[in-house]
Amino acid sequence: MIQWNAEKDLWLQEHRAVSFQDIASCILSDNLVDMVENPSRGGQEAFVIRFRDYIWVVPFVLEKDDSIFLKTAYLSRKMNARFGGSHETKDRS
Repeated sequence: MIQWNAEKDLWLQEHRAVSFQDIASCILSDNLVDMVENPSRGGQEAFVIRFRDYIWVVPFVLEKDDSIFLKTAYLSRKMNARFGGSHETKDRS
C-alpha cells in the first residue's frame, strides 16, 4: 500500500504540478527507474521515477506494516543526468 499526507499532496500540486497519485502510478508502472538511499535523511530511501520526460526523486519511508509512505517529490538535475531524461543538456561543442 502506498500512502501520503493529504496536505503535502495539495502543496505538491500547487507548487510542483505533480500529485502523489501521479507518483504512485509511476511507481507501479514501467516509469520506476531505481531506488536509492536518501543522502540527506537517514532511514529514508527514495524512488527515482521518470515523469513528464524528466527524472524525479521521491523520498519515502517503509512503515512497520510494510506500507510505503511518500514524503515529497522533486525534480533532480543530478539524477536526470545520471539516468537520462529527455531534457538532458546537450554538448554544444
